[in-house]
Amino acid sequence: MSQTRGWQAAVAVLLAVFAFFAIESLQLSLRDALGPGAGFFPFWLSVAGGVLGVVLLIQLHQQGESESVKFELSPVALVLAGLVAGAAVLELVGFRLAMGVMLVYLLLVLGVRNWLALGLFAAAGSFGVYYVFSGFLKVPLP
Repeated sequence: MSQTRGWQAAVAVLLAVFAFFAIESLQLSLRDALGPGAGFFPFWLSVAGGVLGVVLLIQLHQQGESESVKFELSPVALVLAGLVAGAAVLELVGFRLAMGVMLVYLLLVLGVRNWLALGLFAAAGSFGVYYVFSGFLKVPLP
């Protein structure tokens, strides 16, 4: 299988996942008396992901085999493993610590080596998001 075919297969799987979540989110209400319902954000995030997936497929088709498209499975597997591990320890250590460590890990896997950027992003992504949800939105997080 060529590298372009690998990308196309990965995007096709993502499109199937987006379609599944869009259909499932329609089981929930898109709006309620106060505004957006429980299915509003999952539905529109799935639609946005699907549109971006189609755009990526079009770009891959236009690019064809003439240009080399690098597709490696190991970073994908490492990112997936980090997400699973982060979700597994979320209840045990709490949102802030789990997200902080997971964000640093994911950025290292993706090749970021600027420690200042790592620290700022992890702090904003863990503590910042926690305080936005718990303080402003009044949504309890673990």
